[in-house]
Amino acid sequence: MAANNAPRGLVLAKKNGEASNSTGIRTIDLNPASPKVASALIPSDIFTGDPVIIEALGTIKPCTNDVTLKCSGVFQGCSFVNASGEQKFARSITGGVTATDVKIHIASDPAQTFFIQADATVTAAAGFGVGVYNGVYIAGTGSHKTGQSAYVLDASGPILSTGNLRVIRRAPWDTGIGTSAGVTDAYPWYEVRIANHMDNFITATITG
Repeated sequence: MAANNAPRGLVLAKKNGEASNSTGIRTIDLNPASPKVASALIPSDIFTGDPVIIEALGTIKPCTNDVTLKCSGVFQGCSFVNASGEQKFARSITGGVTATDVKIHIASDPAQTFFIQADATVTAAAGFGVGVYNGVYIAGTGSHKTGQSAYVLDASGPILSTGNLRVIRRAPWDTGIGTSAGVTDAYPWYEVRIANHMDNFITATITG
């Protein structure tokens, strides 16, 4: 049942078409030689479950729902040494923080699927859950207390054109229904994969 609005961003599920699996975590070492590297390369707050983009100069940012952006994966936490020389492990990182030995962990496998909560009820007519529609995610304000993302799936936005997410199915553990026929409960969960993942784009030269 998903009667409560409690988004957690993109939560690790499995590999597409396989059993539960959360491998494929990439660790990015942000040049520990520079104490200013985190403030330069992480300008915005990032939370566990946020889809992120790695830009050409190495800047790491939460993705917007601009489908032309090539998402690099989903943030899974970080480690760093703070200004007091203390080693820290965290589920979120504050944008512009001054730290050294910063390591960012990202679920970067394009075959990785995730669970995400929709921001409203979904009708059967919307088509989510049959595996042919794309969807759009909406950024929310994450929590530094829990470290958790607040990204949600736009319940009103099933599309056949390019989208951020390919909606695979309703989460198997979430079967809540609403009071009207053909309508889910208030905030249903779905299994998705990242449709505009950077590794889903051709990067090699093709010759005939």
